[in-house]
Amino acid sequence: MKKVLALVLALVMVVPTTATAMGSGDKYSDAQTGLTYTVYKPSNTLGLKASKFSLLPCQPGQEEWIYVKYGGTARYLEIMETMAKVKCSDPGISKYLRVAKINGITAKVYVYCDPAKAESFAKCGVNDIARVGGYLIFTTKAAKGLKGTEIQVQGIGGITYSQLLAVAKSFKTVTASGNLLSPVTAPESTESTPVTG
Repeated sequence: MKKVLALVLALVMVVPTTATAMGSGDKYSDAQTGLTYTVYKPSNTLGLKASKFSLLPCQPGQEEWIYVKYGGTARYLEIMETMAKVKCSDPGISKYLRVAKINGITAKVYVYCDPAKAESFAKCGVNDIARVGGYLIFTTKAAKGLKGTEIQVQGIGGITYSQLLAVAKSFKTVTASGNLLSPVTAPESTESTPVTG
């Protein structure tokens, strides 16, 4: 019995140390450790919990990009972050609507309306984002020894234009944790298509 108790106590002492060494617990901060562009984390995710966080390969010679999904399969937010002026994913066919201001930065607003349906495509507007999905895309300036970042905030399944704005306005920079986050070696399936060339 004493040997079993000693073994259990030894495991209890070792397990927390091992878990701490594997990462900080904040994947955004871990990602910032290995990247030279500024990583941003939303403080408002509309109550949706993170269901996926990936550091994905980009084009050859470019840094990895961040893909985060909040929510499930029917209603969700997606956050994509890349180094400014580097394309790592393609949001797909969409209609440009307007510009919006995100904390003083100009963002472009898009909606996923079907261009094959000319009449409805022509009428498609910001209110349709909740129905068919849409996204904001903007580029931040370089800060504190880090390069600028292109951020895409995408909503599907009833997320409105005003909710996308609220999420985008909630982004804050993170501090590097010192723990490297390992990139995914094979591209994962995301709603956005990785650029291959």
